[in-house]
Amino acid sequence: MSHLKLIVGAVSLLISPQLVLADLPPEAVCQKMVEGDPSGQITMEECLCTYNVADTVLDDDIKALLFDSWYTGENITEQLNALPQPKRVPRQLKTMEQTFNKNCL
Repeated sequence: MSHLKLIVGAVSLLISPQLVLADLPPEAVCQKMVEGDPSGQITMEECLCTYNVADTVLDDDIKALLFDSWYTGENITEQLNALPQPKRVPRQLKTMEQTFNKNCL
């Protein structure tokens, strides 16, 4: 399983009640993500690369939920499904995965 799939998989299990953490620096978000990875497979370098990819390819509302969930470890599935035009979410995550594979591996 690729590291991005681990990160995106973790996101599918993750929900943030508020978007108050969206302004945290990438290093803080990734530090929490790396520390909270039960598999121990996510490195800071991979997380930061993934963060930069997400920051580039995702819409702001999806990105805010994703980064908050990485920090809080909460499930965001319901919030992603409640977004306007929810069908764009899997497309954007697929683009994120493809960009990650091209730029981060």
